[in-house]
Amino acid sequence: MKLFFPIVLLAGLTACGAGSGDGLDAQGLPVTDNNGGTPPEPGVTLTQLQQTIFGGVCTNCHTGANAPRGLRLDSEENSYQFLVNRAADEIPSLMRVNPGKPDDSYLIKKLEGSSDIVGARMPLGGPYLSQAQIDQVRSWIANGAARTGTGTATTKVARASAEKLSPAQNAAPVTVDLHFSRAVQFDSISPETISVFYRNATDVKTVDDFSLLLDGQTLQVTVRHLPADAQQLEVRVNDNEITPLLDESHQALDGDADEHQGGGYRYVYSL
Repeated sequence: MKLFFPIVLLAGLTACGAGSGDGLDAQGLPVTDNNGGTPPEPGVTLTQLQQTIFGGVCTNCHTGANAPRGLRLDSEENSYQFLVNRAADEIPSLMRVNPGKPDDSYLIKKLEGSSDIVGARMPLGGPYLSQAQIDQVRSWIANGAARTGTGTATTKVARASAEKLSPAQNAAPVTVDLHFSRAVQFDSISPETISVFYRNATDVKTVDDFSLLLDGQTLQVTVRHLPADAQQLEVRVNDNEITPLLDESHQALDGDADEHQGGGYRYVYSL
């Protein structure tokens, strides 16, 4: 197995109409000094999102008593009150923000333009948020959508996605992105924490030739060669829980999202 762990800094986030950004780094996180100052909190806070996204972008429309759908995002208190555990007007069976479950949160579906939303993708008419910005919202939700701080919820996979470099060829390289809700420990990434398999019509077989790239909170798993008969690619995390993936607070990744440390995570991508 080939393992590569270069550290790459994420590009700075941009947001139309955002605040000055004073005291924030390129990711919108609190800046630390080099003289023993307070380190950044291990995750995304509502304060951060209010400065860079909810207040910086969404308040172009969602402000005041006439905010669309009554969704006011013009203060931290309003953003929390009108998002967290509030049924979505367009699809009442879904919460706007379902704490711990970004994939089941209507806010994420609207920001990503999912096929099952009612009406248009947000922000209305664009420009839309970058994937890095949406991942910040995803991380906050995955960590429990705390009103203050980053919450005490377990660290989870906040987003998983895959891209095949040549859609017409099964054997083409495939990259799987796993975005964690908090930063993970570089040293805990190993062949024991990340396993890759492919499935054909009859068998599930191990993939031995893949590379790993940790880019901020996102782990890229790249499989360079797959047989032509491969039908699915599967990435597993914590398949062997003896040596689990750890976040920077030394807590094991909650792979099965049951709010307890540990548990395996599986992402399956159909080729």
